[in-house]
This record gives sequence, structure tokens and C-alpha cells, in this order.
Amino acid sequence: MDGANELIGMSYCSKAAFPGEARSIGVHHEVARILTVSRRNNRNGSISGLLHFAEGRFFQYLEGPADEVDALYARICRDDRHTEVRRLTRRPLARRRFDGLPMKFVALEKQIQRVLDRHGLAKFEPERFTPALIEDLVMRSIPEREGAPEADPDGPASRSGGLLQRLLRR
Repeated sequence: MDGANELIGMSYCSKAAFPGEARSIGVHHEVARILTVSRRNNRNGSISGLLHFAEGRFFQYLEGPADEVDALYARICRDDRHTEVRRLTRRPLARRRFDGLPMKFVALEKQIQRVLDRHGLAKFEPERFTPALIEDLVMRSIPEREGAPEADPDGPASRSGGLLQRLLRR
């Protein structure tokens, strides 16, 4: 592939320009609005990916045709809901990782914290993400992995270990 139609993956980070909410269950109301609009627009633009939001910061991974991903990133840079927007990675892809998923939202959960721990980060600081951490985070967020034994403490692989082992893994 070459040029505008080349399939790429791009990641960026930014800080939220809107005030945070006290820790609560669920998605921040402004992030929910962003997700709704993003999912609709990304479907139209052949873009897929994932969004993490925690501690007032965004990390987003986008994939799709280069011209569409680049145009979306330019709009994000002008969006007044973000400050300090910074592109982290941009590279060609052989195939999509989030095919059919216009925008997956992944909260800062144990699985994500384990990725951060493996790369020496105690908290969600996407401005410090390395390409290796980003790749690990993306791979751990791919929908097919959600059913994998390491992501499912009650899956078949853990059932053989007994109740005590399952409780210790949580």
C-alpha cells in the first residue's frame, strides 16, 4: 500500500480541557459524548480503534486509511476539549486490529494497570508511553483477547486451579 490509502495505526495523548468528576462508576459524561460522536463519525470514515481515559488524560489509538486518520488527528488537535495533544506513534499496518469496532472504550482496569506495571509506570501517564508500551496496550485491548484465559479469571484455564487459586488471582 502506498500514500493516502495506506492502512496506518496512530496513537496520541492529550489532557482533558473539561473538569474531572470525582471517582465514580461509569464513564465521565463528556467522554460518553465523545464516544457517541466518534463511533458515528468513525463508522463513516472507515476508522477504528480504542480510547482510554483516566486521571484527566486521554490515550487514543486510531487505525484506518492514512488520509482519514491524519484528517481526524488534525481535527482532534483543534478540538477545544483537549489540550497538550501529542502524537506518540504513526506506522503502517498489515491489517486492522479493531476491525468493525469504530471506537472501543477501555477503562483503566487491572488488565491495563498490569501493562503499565510491566513498563515501569505506576499510574496512567500516556505522555510517557513508549512504542513498546503502546504496542503492548493495544494488543491487550484487542477484542479477541477479552475471551483469552489471562483476561478471564473464571475461564477454563483457571477452573482447573480450584477456588483458592481463582481467588488469589483477583
